[in-house]
Amino acid sequence: MKIQSSFAAQFAVVAAGASIVSSSARAAEIDPALIERLQKQVQALTEEVERLKEGPMKTEASPVADTFFKGNGLKLGFYGEAKYRFPQSGANAFDPHRFVLTPSYAINDWLVFNSELEFEHGGVDETSGTTGNGTQRSRFDGEIELEQFYVDILLKPHFNIRSLGIDLVPVGRINKYHEPTTFYSTERPELYREIIPSTWFEPSAGIFGKVVDGLNYQLMVSSGLEDAISGSTAAGINASGGMRGARPRVRRADENNLAYSGRLHFNGMQGLDASSSFYVTRVTGSGGRSSTVALFDVEAAYRVPKTGLELRGDFAYWHIDAPGNLLANNNGSATDDVGDRMYGWYLEAAYHFWPEAFKKGIASEMDLVPFIRFSQIVTQDDLSSGTELDNGTTNKDFLTAGVAWLLNPNFVIKADYRRNLDGTAATERSEVNQDYFQLGAGVFF
Repeated sequence: MKIQSSFAAQFAVVAAGASIVSSSARAAEIDPALIERLQKQVQALTEEVERLKEGPMKTEASPVADTFFKGNGLKLGFYGEAKYRFPQSGANAFDPHRFVLTPSYAINDWLVFNSELEFEHGGVDETSGTTGNGTQRSRFDGEIELEQFYVDILLKPHFNIRSLGIDLVPVGRINKYHEPTTFYSTERPELYREIIPSTWFEPSAGIFGKVVDGLNYQLMVSSGLEDAISGSTAAGINASGGMRGARPRVRRADENNLAYSGRLHFNGMQGLDASSSFYVTRVTGSGGRSSTVALFDVEAAYRVPKTGLELRGDFAYWHIDAPGNLLANNNGSATDDVGDRMYGWYLEAAYHFWPEAFKKGIASEMDLVPFIRFSQIVTQDDLSSGTELDNGTTNKDFLTAGVAWLLNPNFVIKADYRRNLDGTAATERSEVNQDYFQLGAGVFF
């Protein structure tokens, strides 16, 4: 009611201003400079009315801004995906991989609460795990994760504050926007596992806004990575898992090292959406010795105008300044050693194949998108000592091809085949690295 009254008042002022301008234009005795000032006031009031009608400010830095922030009050979003895999080795398997609720609440037109609560792999159970003979105790072996929890303080288009809470690290497109309708394969690209450990969220605070039209920024201070955790002999940073095992515990990290990250996002050219981002922190490794690790990422997606062709690419590079201090290089096993750098990249080509002639009735919003993607992941490079594995479990190349059928922009059915081009018998026993054919379905609204 308050907003409706504001609309009415604003429209009354606009109408009055327009009447004054019109009358002034007909009166010779009115100063032209006065007319110009009144016209500017009318334009400013018109823009303010439109802003109030749309609700809270929308910016690229808000992960679900375009979907949920269209009016005041509570909004409940959702995304989820289910998969059925036919692996290279082992039994076929169904996985209700993700069930994610994204409640948001516009407290007013400049304070917006955002959150994301994820249930993985069907659920959790206190008795999950296995018995001594390997028998599974429970039906469920999933997780519940609070992946986002913060308030955006929307001050100006060029400067806004994201409160202390939990947020996604702003590195790479798919870590920020990983809903199943935003990528075409059944799994997220391999780069977003060992190199950019998606979903990568940390306790944090930050700022964001617009630099110029088509160029936005985000800066974040957060908890840093953990290489060694008290009471555990597992290495956080290692060749088999890359950076994935080093994601900090949300409630209580082992060290007080902070991380600093940022992202520039550009979409000011027709068909092009690109970003560049960084992340840097210190990790405490073996014997309390530390190492600085820094990540740089650049990615882009380009839909060729007036065609169905879409091209995507991403390159991410980690520099490790003192790998000899990491636990993986001091645990007596050379197979998991880490060098001065890790990196990964992929190139993908897709074609939106649904002809205009078919876009009628229930098929009016459908899209059929075949794609092919080549990925390279390198977690052992520039080693000072030890043995570099070449059996496809650390350094590996993947070729993935398939099709995504979007029955609607909010629902997709997928099928693809992925081959590890470097794989040997060792990868057949690895769920992460083996070949597979997989079916999937995803929804986002």
